[in-house]
Amino acid sequence: MLATNFGAVLFMLIALAGTVISPEKFIFPAYFALFYPLIIFTNIAFVIFWLLARKWFFLLSLAVLLFSSEQINETFPIHVGKTEFKRVVKPVQFLTYNTMVCGKLEKHTRKKPNKVIQYILDSDADIVCLQEFTVSKKKEYLTHADILRIFNKYPYKHIQYKQKVNTRISGVATFSKFPIVNKQTINFPSKYNISIYSDIDIHGRTIRVINNHLESNRLTENDKKMPYVLRNKFDTERLTGITLHFSKKLGVAYRLRAVQADAVAKAIETSPYKIILCGDFNDVPGSYAYTKVKGKLKDAFEETGTGLGWTFNERFYRFRIDYMMYDSTAFVPIEYKADHVNYSDHYPVLCRFGFNYETAIK
Repeated sequence: MLATNFGAVLFMLIALAGTVISPEKFIFPAYFALFYPLIIFTNIAFVIFWLLARKWFFLLSLAVLLFSSEQINETFPIHVGKTEFKRVVKPVQFLTYNTMVCGKLEKHTRKKPNKVIQYILDSDADIVCLQEFTVSKKKEYLTHADILRIFNKYPYKHIQYKQKVNTRISGVATFSKFPIVNKQTINFPSKYNISIYSDIDIHGRTIRVINNHLESNRLTENDKKMPYVLRNKFDTERLTGITLHFSKKLGVAYRLRAVQADAVAKAIETSPYKIILCGDFNDVPGSYAYTKVKGKLKDAFEETGTGLGWTFNERFYRFRIDYMMYDSTAFVPIEYKADHVNYSDHYPVLCRFGFNYETAIK
């Protein structure tokens, strides 16, 4: 048991190393972020076990848990009671949503609405950031002209396409009820993924909204079915093969996301304006991409939510990979919600922010 405890502590330390070591330089620690919640609970279990056994060995896991408290709070925040905020002036609601190819490009009509499009309209968010924003050149599917017509309540738009496959074009889009005074793309290597920023004038104050879709893991439906094969027929050779297959695919994505995260972090650092940042990172809290992009920003779920708060929901693959972050010197989250609607493989994330606040009283 003591040897196993040492292993759990070592895994925790490796996972922590993965938050600061770029996968581009050393890939091994990056994989541990996927299992970080399990590593946390294992160390908590060891603390309880050794206390019940009346052994001082509980200090091993307790020490590493205390040392990792910031990363643990990012992964599994706990808030008791309601937070009341003072001096909230003209709150603004943001929506970030990976739309799963705009609801699979279904046309949107009154009789047969596209569920993803209808949700966005019903949310009535002031600023909407969409990933996997896709339109078709074929009129029987959702087109660019359809989007302009449907989203006429948002007079200001920043749409940037990246990928062109046959008759489809995909990218990211930011829609705003407030004037967009500047539009830019953050340059980083990727064939499919993209980040943009929009400088938006809100009540006379310009802020920078960064909309991200970082490198996808590119797992196919066959890839996702592989773990279920082990459940029916488990053997060492099959486990090794599946592990190597996943590590190869994930490794490529981890390295690309590291470079992309560095580019986004630089854009944050050089911004002349206060920042709201959101999007699909395709990576979990405790990862290098998350830690690098977050920097000095605050994670709205970490500050207001409780639990694991997953935003990607497909079968048994459940992770928090969609985020809403903000500069705490200028904004305060009034309300955060990952809305559990199954119109996409991601949940939409809504957050209302207040401006010009003095303090928050818990």
